[in-house]
Amino acid sequence: MSVSLRIVKLMTDKKSKLVILVNTENVSAIRIMGDILEIAPEEVIELIEDLCATGSIHGSITDDGERFFKSEIKLSNAPVIHGGDQTPAFMKFNTRPGIISSVIGFAIIALGLFLYANAIDYVGQDYGAITIFLGMIILLSGMYCLSLRKTPE
Repeated sequence: MSVSLRIVKLMTDKKSKLVILVNTENVSAIRIMGDILEIAPEEVIELIEDLCATGSIHGSITDDGERFFKSEIKLSNAPVIHGGDQTPAFMKFNTRPGIISSVIGFAIIALGLFLYANAIDYVGQDYGAITIFLGMIILLSGMYCLSLRKTPE
């Protein structure tokens, strides 16, 4: 057997393996095809172009030359499961802690205002002012918890 006949037989062997890789094995990475066929990626691209020209495979090579995508689309026999519009449980936001802490903060502010208004001396006014500031901190922390809720899109 002559050298050119061996090369032709080797190339047809590589082409048939490439057709199997693309059509049956669904390999799309040109580098992986080259590793399996034990040839350079540039030669794989040439083989793919030859096979596309002859009609053995149908598809296109990406612009960067890294992948080959078949143009034939095979629909799966698996049943189609329609997803509802239900939000998963872990994505639901619970606003209850923020609302409760805001109401408690507002109540503490009201208590502080009552203490401040009915204080007999400066010490009572100081306790009223401290209570107002603590209520504001709790109210703002509750408002912060409420603000973490994402707006609907």
